[in-house]
Amino acid sequence: MTTALTPRKVGERGFTLAEVLVATLVILVGLVAVATGFQYATSGVETGRGETVATFLAEQRLEALKSAAIASYASLSPGTTTEHCQTSNIGATGSNCQGTAISGTASYERVTTISENPGGIGCDGTASFLCKRIHVRVTYRPVTARGDLSQSRAVDLFAIVAPRN
Repeated sequence: MTTALTPRKVGERGFTLAEVLVATLVILVGLVAVATGFQYATSGVETGRGETVATFLAEQRLEALKSAAIASYASLSPGTTTEHCQTSNIGATGSNCQGTAISGTASYERVTTISENPGGIGCDGTASFLCKRIHVRVTYRPVTARGDLSQSRAVDLFAIVAPRN
């Protein structure tokens, strides 16, 4: 038995093996680039989240101290306090920070320094120009895409408060 081959029509042809392999390589390179971009994007999102939480904790402390200064300026005693804040449920409760380190979770360290008469314009230490400088620093270690916790980051906020006359 002989099988008849169908003749090819003019202008009709398929892809060669080399063309298919080159197309596959181009698609593969593109997919690797997209996957790498996702890794950098996820790392950027986590870095942004850490910075946002640290800024929130610093602003939370600064606003509490400014509120205390409005109620009673004398209640702001000079000195430094250190607190450790949890990373879960940030903002869900009024007090998510404590004086001792929190075990079992990554925490943010919040250091508040209040100094009297820091100098500068309007704060020369005379009776009508008494000022207190508030410095809140929140430090943390962001988790990178590789789980690296080696680099410490910090957010600093400053405010100067004066008594109401």
